[in-house]
Amino acid sequence: MQTIVAVVIAVLSSNGLWAYLQSKSKATSARDRMLLGIGHAEIFHTAERYIQRGGITTDELEDLEKYLYKPYAELGGNGTAQAIVEKCKQLKIISASEAERMDKDA
Repeated sequence: MQTIVAVVIAVLSSNGLWAYLQSKSKATSARDRMLLGIGHAEIFHTAERYIQRGGITTDELEDLEKYLYKPYAELGGNGTAQAIVEKCKQLKIISASEAERMDKDA
């Protein structure tokens, strides 16, 4: 039993293990930053389209909140995306056919 404990302690305290864990942490951090950047850009691009159009469908608003903003916020995204999503919530709710017509006219 003492041998097993000694081996586990030796492995946990080895420099190789800590270096590996730190490299995994850095990679995850870089991935998270990249995802935040992509999410931020997509939220702003999408929201600006709805704001310029002057209306948003219920499906578009749900997608913006549920599939873009919520995961972005959970990753630690900042409040600028929240502000533009809030602007979209204030837009006139329009039908899908009205949105298509408005998009074609733009």
